[in-house]
Amino acid sequence: MGGTRTSGWGGVAEGVAPRGTTASPAVRALFIACIFSSAFLLFLVQPIIAKQVMPWFGGASSVWTTCLMFFQIVLLAGYAYSDVATRKLAPRQHARLHVALLALAVLTLPIVAGEALKPDPEHAPLRDLLVLLAATVGLPYFCLSTTGPLLQAWYARLVPQGRVYRLFALSNLASLAGLLAYPFLIEPYSSSLQQSRWWSAGFVVFAALCAGCAWVSRGVASPLVASAGNEDQAPLPARSEQASWWLLSGLGSALLLAISNHLTQNVAAVPLLWLLPLSLYLLSFVLCFEGRGWYRRSVFTGPLILALVVLAWGMNVHSREVKIAIAVPAFAAAFFVCCMFLHGELAMRKPAARHLTRFYLALSGGGAAGGLFVSAIAPAVFDSYHELPLLLIATALAMLWLLRGYFTAHIAAYGVLSLAVMATGLTVFMGWIHLHRQAQDNLVMMRNFYAASRVAEYANDRGDTVRTLYNGSIVHGTQIRSPDAARRLMPTTYYGAGSGVALAMKRFEGAPKSVGVIGLGIGTLAAYGRAGDDFRFYEINPHSQLVAERDFSYLRESAARHQVMLGDARLSLQGESARGQPNRFDLLVVDAFSGDSIPVHLITQEALSVYRQHIKPHGLIAFHVSNLFLNLEPVVEQLAADAGLQAVYLRSTVDYPEKTSVWVIVTDDPVFLNDPEVQARRRPITPIPGLTLWTDASNNLFKILY
Repeated sequence: MGGTRTSGWGGVAEGVAPRGTTASPAVRALFIACIFSSAFLLFLVQPIIAKQVMPWFGGASSVWTTCLMFFQIVLLAGYAYSDVATRKLAPRQHARLHVALLALAVLTLPIVAGEALKPDPEHAPLRDLLVLLAATVGLPYFCLSTTGPLLQAWYARLVPQGRVYRLFALSNLASLAGLLAYPFLIEPYSSSLQQSRWWSAGFVVFAALCAGCAWVSRGVASPLVASAGNEDQAPLPARSEQASWWLLSGLGSALLLAISNHLTQNVAAVPLLWLLPLSLYLLSFVLCFEGRGWYRRSVFTGPLILALVVLAWGMNVHSREVKIAIAVPAFAAAFFVCCMFLHGELAMRKPAARHLTRFYLALSGGGAAGGLFVSAIAPAVFDSYHELPLLLIATALAMLWLLRGYFTAHIAAYGVLSLAVMATGLTVFMGWIHLHRQAQDNLVMMRNFYAASRVAEYANDRGDTVRTLYNGSIVHGTQIRSPDAARRLMPTTYYGAGSGVALAMKRFEGAPKSVGVIGLGIGTLAAYGRAGDDFRFYEINPHSQLVAERDFSYLRESAARHQVMLGDARLSLQGESARGQPNRFDLLVVDAFSGDSIPVHLITQEALSVYRQHIKPHGLIAFHVSNLFLNLEPVVEQLAADAGLQAVYLRSTVDYPEKTSVWVIVTDDPVFLNDPEVQARRRPITPIPGLTLWTDASNNLFKILY
């Protein structure tokens, strides 16, 4: 290679006659623009579609992971198409086929989820979500997913000496840009419909660029990627080497989702926190595949050992024992080091350019398998988030296996090998501790599509034995365990006698009342039921009903009649209205906003319109807006003002067994508004500058972060 040098980024090596067509600067710019735009759109579409469909499925974090799984599988299909078409079709045939696919994809635009695709309550939500995604964005996303490997294969024909894998780094950089642009630059300033239209317009531009690349590439004679030098005849790597591609990619993808679940469920229910691990995941691809790559075994082996120890220890530490400001950066840094190891080892194993489509197919296949494991298999098999310790153990074993040659080739590395073995043993041990402690500390653990729930019973510092339902780190209700029925039925946590909802219940004392509740929890509000009262609970998670009826006694001991309606609350209410069976609630309680992934569709202009159809004239709608990170009170106040109603902000600061709670009561009832106790406790709501009315099409969590 003496006397050979490269003429710029991705350019032709000077002094070597290329065997393909020489790419002009304009052609190189065309390919770069196409790859960047495709990757940007590829990741941008995910939050756009998720924003449209998440409200229909309850807003659980598992909806996001299922969306990721879908996109990984379509990505796999796109990579498989690229691999087969590149190897089997003549360039002109392939160009015509691909342009036809692009044209069909353009005809499916814009990417708007139709009302006909709303979930059917008779079928599993996972299936409904996958059907909706396929019908709405399946073909455009498929075309985008083919672009990375396909254009790199075409470019390698045109520029055989070009460093084609740098285009993969570029595509991941563009994906990262698209991911970060959405919550900070796009969502705050546009509605869902505008986002879909802008994205669709961007796809048309991409389709034109891609068609141009196909046209430029059509004249290359060989259907196989040809590279200069010895790579020209490079054989396909052995199956064991190809298996390592699948393994490393799958571990990275699964670890991404498992870490995201752990951070948002068990460390801090902070909105948009999932952006952090996903950004680090993409950044590691950029760094590992850029040029010669930033990954060096001698540099990252030590940090990897430390990272595994930190993650193994961290998953066994309760969120109350470590500050969020320490836990989140520690997990993020350790996860990033693991990604650098996994993706760095992938980059070291990348084949000659003629086999790059097979390499990317393995990366996509492993990623899809990892996503499928965490988002579909794990919820069906495990009763909690057990996949994280298993994945950490798998990563530690992969470290020992993949670095065995490095350890044996360097005498100085034997000490590091000892540390690696110790770290692997510690990871296995801490994983076992994690599984054992979860089973020991909880009476019940259950997991499904919507959440991982657990019930714990313990003696508190007030001498009471209490039983609590958790979803991750969020408390969904606590009941005192006592032989005294009155004490068992005492409302606790956010629903006690000093809460805003208690004051709303008091408005209807002395007469039978009809109460609707969105969000069952453990059924605490049934404690306010008296003989002749009717309580109707709306709950999306069937496990919540099972736990409330079996493991807690508020529902079965309440004097009121009660009914639990399973399914999305807003869809259920809309269905009752459509059937001409609207409820006539005195009070409708909306209690679904305690976590990080709030169901935005339950706190919009359209939602309030639905609620008003189901309350009596001058009825009350009580929004429970206790949240550590989201300032929801001004949102509710704007909704009330838009509907010609008043918003009464009530904050309780009472002692045990209650928790500080924040409620906003929306009503035009003069009796409630003029009640002396209400007037004495009512507080003003501080407006948020620039906040606009929340609708289904336009809302933004970033604006209301504390």
